[in-house]
Amino acid sequence: MKNRYNKKIAGVLMVVMLVCLGACEEAGFLDRYPKDSPNPLNFFVNEVSARSAVNACYTPWLFDHSHMYKRDLPILMDALTDDSYPSPNRSDEVALKKWNINPTSGQILNWWRFPYRSINAANFAIENIPLSTDPAFTSEMQAPYIAEAKFFRAYSYWFLTSFYGNIPLLTNPSADFEEFNTPVSPRADVLAQVVEDFTDAKNNLPASQTLQGAPNKSAAAAFLAKMYLVLKDWSKAEAAAREAIQIAEAAGHKLQDDFLSIWSDEWNPEILFAWSFTENVDGWSQNMTVQRLCRNLPATLKLGVYGDGWGTLNPQRALFDAFEQDDPRREYTLFYPGQDFGIYNGTSDFNYTHETYNENGEKVTWNVTYKPGDMVKYDYRWGVTGMNTRKMIQSMKGLVNVYQCGQDVPLMRMAELYLILAEALAEQGKPEALTWVNKVRGRSSVNAPARALNDGRPGGSSLVGIVRHERRVELALEGLRIFDLLRWGTLPEVFGDGKKVKRHFFSDYYPAGSAEKYDTPIGNLTLDPVFPIPQDELDHNSSIDSNNPGW
Repeated sequence: MKNRYNKKIAGVLMVVMLVCLGACEEAGFLDRYPKDSPNPLNFFVNEVSARSAVNACYTPWLFDHSHMYKRDLPILMDALTDDSYPSPNRSDEVALKKWNINPTSGQILNWWRFPYRSINAANFAIENIPLSTDPAFTSEMQAPYIAEAKFFRAYSYWFLTSFYGNIPLLTNPSADFEEFNTPVSPRADVLAQVVEDFTDAKNNLPASQTLQGAPNKSAAAAFLAKMYLVLKDWSKAEAAAREAIQIAEAAGHKLQDDFLSIWSDEWNPEILFAWSFTENVDGWSQNMTVQRLCRNLPATLKLGVYGDGWGTLNPQRALFDAFEQDDPRREYTLFYPGQDFGIYNGTSDFNYTHETYNENGEKVTWNVTYKPGDMVKYDYRWGVTGMNTRKMIQSMKGLVNVYQCGQDVPLMRMAELYLILAEALAEQGKPEALTWVNKVRGRSSVNAPARALNDGRPGGSSLVGIVRHERRVELALEGLRIFDLLRWGTLPEVFGDGKKVKRHFFSDYYPAGSAEKYDTPIGNLTLDPVFPIPQDELDHNSSIDSNNPGW
């Protein structure tokens, strides 16, 4: 299906890992490598070795650990917000959802160490690709590979600063273990490096990549524009977003007409960048998708519609209510009571007793016999919150096992780029922001009513409010909202007094003390940054002698 992550590249990445490990030895041993073994002095030759080195930047995000994009990361990013609630059969996920975290929390360490592994791989590539020994591999040919490594360094540092604030800034590969003892740098300095790296990536990446999944010029330009939003430099964000749109549209990127096909059609024109996986290939696939599918429906219906599901990503009622009544994206994004769920593909009739609540809060049941080919209706008991996720799912029935899904995970698409420009304009009070919001709402499969100031719809009293609402519903359950709430500084406001975010679809009918009624974090959401530096880092980095404020 895809041509980047295959067993040949897996072998090459093992060589890169060996070289990187060798690079961490003391400098005095660097001249002691056997000349017939891979080492920093003989590994970098031409495009093949440059590609292998850059590929190592992907691995920590995708394949090193199930807590990254291989499985948990995009789900837990949404669990930190008012949009979703993780299945309660994983205690660490429930603790994270409640913001019940501390410096020894496993996820806090994972989200620190794996981005730094990508950074070190990027630094290794950036420093050593120019030393390639093949004279035919010119500096012009080297530039795109270096730019790709800078893209991942920038992305990793942006991720880290979003949660941890001031962090160590490393721009050279660590040659010995003492170099890991680096003090934190101000967040502003780290973000300046992020902007510089994304700028270099934009200037030196090709308009399109022959290697599917590698970032191109459009992706770098879009992320650069987003960084100016992070910096609250609205005029630069506007200029960068306009340039990014021009670059992307010239390369053929556009909105996908069919909203749901954004995730089913690989690398459709709307996708600017996505993490790529390969279906039914052990080690290069993911089991993030099965986490999004329903868990609690009867086995006959489960296997007769989408196949197995673990039901980890459960939308909350607060997200359902965020959608306007006439916005079809609610149906495209969520499975909720009474909605069409899917076609029953079983081999025999199946009898099922559905249940719901009426307007008086009373339970109502009715019997249905599903025949092969019938449309199954969603039942609230199939999801922990009475709902399940429809966006970014696919059937598990064609897989060798549910751990080997090949569905990609988009990180930047054309709709978000348009909304980046809309936000930059709105923050400057420019009514043109509505043009870009309405462009996103106007795709043929959505065709939601155009927005206008004071239109009585969510956020309608201000341009900023309209854009923020549009980001929530357009990008819902894509693992992006937490970054919006952090950069807007609205996380404490969103959760309020703990009785603001409705959890269960029928939360209004649950008693006041029910744990299913509200999403009530117990952590301190006013801290900036919101995460502590991991205790493991404090224990091993002698140049950091205190944790973040509040920890």
